[in-house]
Amino acid sequence: MTQTLKPPYLWLIRGAIAADFTHAEPGSLMRRAIDVASPEGLLWVETAQKDAPALSGASETSTFTLARDVGDAAGAPSFIYMVQTDIPADVVEEYTRWYDEEHLPRLVRVPGILRARRYEAVKAQPFYLTAYDLCDVNAFESPQGLVARKTPWTERMRSKFFNARRSTWRLT
Repeated sequence: MTQTLKPPYLWLIRGAIAADFTHAEPGSLMRRAIDVASPEGLLWVETAQKDAPALSGASETSTFTLARDVGDAAGAPSFIYMVQTDIPADVVEEYTRWYDEEHLPRLVRVPGILRARRYEAVKAQPFYLTAYDLCDVNAFESPQGLVARKTPWTERMRSKFFNARRSTWRLT
């Protein structure tokens, strides 16, 4: 398992995104995706630039900083599964420990889950984002995925989530 904290910013731009997007600096990683549950598009840009551009057709633009990265950064995912949430201020320290010590390391050992990253908002609501690179969209529901997700600590931490949004995106 590796922890690579580069580039430092992530832009998530939702909505109708032009194919000729050129706002990110050279060396940025750009991915396009479609929500598996709707026709909404997503532009995922990992960059050294803090401020995302205002784009016509974007329904939402968010900026995050990378806090933790585990798994195979060189893998070839077909999907990104994202969890965005807020948590009470009095559990932030435990939330961070849970993700870093238990949750992310357990999940990247599940077949079909290549990589897991935890982000914190620069400009976004909800404040926390976790993104999983998947080569199998059903990995979380596999027997190994269920075992990895079903722990007492996970159940306790999930009970603290509010403003939670979950979405699965097919990379194009």
